[in-house]
Parts: sequence; C-alpha cells; structure tokens
Amino acid sequence: MRLILMAVLAVGAGAALAQDARPDARLEFSSTSFGLLFGFSQGRGTLDFQERRYPFSLSGIKVATLGVTRVSALGHVYRLRDLADFNGRYVAVEGAFTLGQGGGGALLRNEKGVTLYLQNVQHGIELTLGGGGVDIALTETTETAAPPPPTAVENASAR
Repeated sequence: MRLILMAVLAVGAGAALAQDARPDARLEFSSTSFGLLFGFSQGRGTLDFQERRYPFSLSGIKVATLGVTRVSALGHVYRLRDLADFNGRYVAVEGAFTLGQGGGGALLRNEKGVTLYLQNVQHGIELTLGGGGVDIALTETTETAAPPPPTAVENASAR
C-alpha cells in the first residue's frame, strides 16, 4: 500500500512539473482497451514535433483491469530532443473507474526519459487498480512525415 501511495504522489508531482515547462511536442491518439484481470490496448495517433506530423501506433498491457473502453487523448511531450527517443515502452501506475463516460489525466515516461502528460476521455466500462505499459512506435519515416495542420490562430493571422 505504501509503494502504491508513493507512486501516485510521484506521478502527481511529475504532472505538476510537466505543466510548468514548455512542451517539446504535442500528440493525440485513440485506442481501444479490453481487460479481464490482464488488459490489452491498441491504437493509433499522431505526434507534432518540430513543425512536422508523425503517425504512430501504440499497444499496451495493463494488470488488475476489467472492462472494455475506447480512449481519446490529447497530450504534451516533454524531454523529447530527438525523434527516435519517442519510440519505446512508457510505464504508469494507475487507478481508474469508468462507467459510460469518464476522463482524467495520465503521466507516462519511457526508458529514454521522454514524458507524456495526457488528458483523456474514456467511453465504456472499466475498473483498473494496477499499472502497465504502453509500447509506442512511429509508423512513418521522416521523409514522408507531413506538416501539422494550421491551428485556428494561424488561420486567423493568415487572413
């Protein structure tokens, strides 16, 4: 119990620090999760880094989970200096309960120190009391990556 409490406090402190710094990149993704004691999730998303957009895939495993959910998430990426550092296994300790629709935040970190701060919306039914990992892999090379779409502010200033 003490270990779980320390992990939750560390995640909360990391989330507060992450929000104070300027992000190196932004991301969005959607995934589907299924679980019965052990859970599996799979999805796709895009990373906006250095004025380019890179598609990626993700798959993950959770422990102590039950249910089926669809997740849509937006997030900031911190400590990303090189695009190759984005690939990897991200770990988190979590506790969540979703019935119908829910949402929240998550902080994940990979072995290279890249940190993701996510805000998500979940639809479905799920109870998670453990942790897990998510493997993220870029699905295109930098030669075929596209620039990100203009934001509303950029569209307004172009007029």
